[in-house]
Amino acid sequence: MKVGGSYTQVGMPAGFTLTLNNIALANTRVNFNASLIGGIPETQEVIDYCAKNKVVPQIQVIKAEAVNEAWENVVNRKARYRYVIDAKTI
Repeated sequence: MKVGGSYTQVGMPAGFTLTLNNIALANTRVNFNASLIGGIPETQEVIDYCAKNKVVPQIQVIKAEAVNEAWENVVNRKARYRYVIDAKTI
């Protein structure tokens, strides 16, 4: 993990216990966070629910050359939708 990086724990570890070295996190200024999303079965359940109920994200497809501008919009909180890069433009 690089200095100032972020670590995200996705899902819960076995036994719901995670041991961290607080000094190591502090010395490297690593940001630790966690997501309550479950494992593959739970994720599939959510995907199935969304497909059945037509729950879809609002997206804005951009060309690869626009990624820096899109990132600026995210950082400046101007992004209105999720950005999706058109792989044909890479």
